[in-house]
Amino acid sequence: MSLTVHHEPDAERYAAYEGDELQGWIVYDRVGTTVRLLHAEVPPVMRNKGVGGEVVRAILDDLRQSTTDRVQPVCGFVVMWMRRHPEYADLTTR
Repeated sequence: MSLTVHHEPDAERYAAYEGDELQGWIVYDRVGTTVRLLHAEVPPVMRNKGVGGEVVRAILDDLRQSTTDRVQPVCGFVVMWMRRHPEYADLTTR
């Protein structure tokens, strides 16, 4: 599976695609300079294939490279993923 993750600011989400087919997404909002990752959605047929993790990684990499914003993981999946990847801990709000 070859996924690409796109930031879709008008929809306040990052979405993963395989070709033109939407495979999953994470919605967010902003409070000042904090990006709150609110909810991850991956269709049942695509679960446990790394789609959600790819979206989280893309969001965090994007924020690390392009802004000084911080992340507040609200979604349980994102919280769990970030605990397993402490290399992104510096991006979280204190």
